[in-house]
Amino acid sequence: MNKKNFQHIILISLDTLRADCISASPLAYNFLNKYKINFKLKTQGLDDILNNGFYFNDCISSAPYTSASHASYFTGFWPVNHRVYEFFNRKINKPTIFEYAKRSGYQTIFQTDFPIILGKYLGFTKCVDHYYVENEKAALNQLVNTKGKTLSFFHFGGIHYPYGFHNLKFGGKDYLRKINILEKKYKIKKSEQIEDVLDESFRSALDRKLLLRYKAIIEVMYEEELYDDLFYLYLEGINYFFKNRFNDFLKKIKFFVDNHNALLVIFSDHGEAWDKNSYGHHNSLSDETLRVPLLFYGKGVQRKVVNDMVRTIDLVPTIIDLLEDSKIKIKMDGKRLNIFNYKKQKFLKKYAIAQVWKVGDKSKLYNYQKKVSMEGENIKPLKTFLDSETAYDGRHKLIRLYNQNGYLIDEIFLFKKGKNFIRFQNKKKVISLRKILKNYNNLFKNNVDIIKEISVNLKKSLQDLGYKV
Repeated sequence: MNKKNFQHIILISLDTLRADCISASPLAYNFLNKYKINFKLKTQGLDDILNNGFYFNDCISSAPYTSASHASYFTGFWPVNHRVYEFFNRKINKPTIFEYAKRSGYQTIFQTDFPIILGKYLGFTKCVDHYYVENEKAALNQLVNTKGKTLSFFHFGGIHYPYGFHNLKFGGKDYLRKINILEKKYKIKKSEQIEDVLDESFRSALDRKLLLRYKAIIEVMYEEELYDDLFYLYLEGINYFFKNRFNDFLKKIKFFVDNHNALLVIFSDHGEAWDKNSYGHHNSLSDETLRVPLLFYGKGVQRKVVNDMVRTIDLVPTIIDLLEDSKIKIKMDGKRLNIFNYKKQKFLKKYAIAQVWKVGDKSKLYNYQKKVSMEGENIKPLKTFLDSETAYDGRHKLIRLYNQNGYLIDEIFLFKKGKNFIRFQNKKKVISLRKILKNYNNLFKNNVDIIKEISVNLKKSLQDLGYKV
C-alpha cells in the first residue's frame, strides 16, 4: 500500500442503508427486480462523493444487526473474536480503532443515534474523548475546533425505522402526520399489541409511545404481506433523511475533508428487506441485508469502483496504517485494502461469514436491556442460541438454519448470477463452505475454553494470596 497518513479520519455510518439505495451505486435500483414500486432516489450529495472516491460494490457485513456489525468495523475481527455476536449481550473484548488512534495521539469523537447499543453498555465508548447522542452538530463543531489530530465517528439512525424520522426531534410534525396517515390507511388501533418492543435509543415517554405505534403499523403490514408498501416506506425514509438532516451535514463534512489532510469513510452496518423470510433486517442473512456500501474519499484516494468482495472487518486494517505516527502492528481477521493504487492490491482468498444469535423472546431481551442500563456492568449475559449462519466466497453462498436445540433444519446453497442469487448445487463448493463455518464455530469452543482456563488460574492465584474464593 502506498504510504500516506491522514491528520483527520472521519467515519460515517448510515444505519440500515442498502447498497442498491444510492443512486450513483452500480447496484442502484436493483430492488426493482423484486418490489413493484415507482420511486426516485435523491442521494445527490452522497452520489458526488461516490463518483469521486473509492467505492467497494460488494462489501459484506458480519451481522444483520447494528452492534455486532459496528464492532467488526471498529476492531477488524470477526464477531467470534471480538465477542459482540448478538444484538445486545456481551461487551467488545478487542481493541477498537479509537484505542489505536489514542495511542497515536489522536483526539477521538463519537456521535451516535443509538446510545443503548452503541454506547458504554457494550464497550463502544472506551478511549472516546468526546461522546455525543443525537447531536451531530455539536460533534462536528468539536471536530472543526479541535487542534491536532482527530478520529471521528458519526452514526445516523434516521434511515432505520421509523423510516426517515428517528424521533420527534428530527421528525417533528411530519413524523406525527405520517403515523396518523398510516394508522388510518391500514385501520390500525393505537392500542395494538406488538411483539417487537426493543429499542436502540433512550426516548421520552411520548417518543417511546410513537415508536411503538409505528412498529404496530409495520407488524400489521407485514402480517398482510404488504412487502411492496413496506419497502416504499423505507425508500421514502431515505429521501426524507437526506433532505431534512443528512445533506447539510455531509456538505460541511466534505468541505472539511477537501480543505484538510483528511480521509472520509462512509459505510452502513446492514441493509433492509421485506419478504416472507426477512422482517426488515431482523435476523436476515439475505444479500439485500448483508451487502452494504463502503466508500473512501480524500486526497490521494483513487477514484474507482471495485466489484471484488470485501468485508466490514477489512476497514480497520486499511486505516490503521494511515494514522500519523502509527507504529501499531497487530494481526487481525480483516485484510488491508489498497485505496490508493488498487493494481497493487494483494489478492488473498477471502470469505465472508455472518450469523444470527437469538434469545427467543424479544420482551426478555428488552427487559435485559433495561436491567443493564439501570444496574450497570455486573449483569450475567443472557443465554442465546445460533439461529442461522452463512458463508460466502464472492460467488457461492451457503445458508444454514437451526432450531433452538442446535439441530440443522435446512440448508440453502446459492450461486451469484449477475446482480442476483439463484439456487444451485455444487457439491465441492458446499463442502468447502461447510468447512469454513465449522472452523469458525470451533473458535467459539476455543474461546470458551480459554476463558475457563483464565478463570481457574485467577481463582488459584487469589487463593494463594489468602482469599477465600
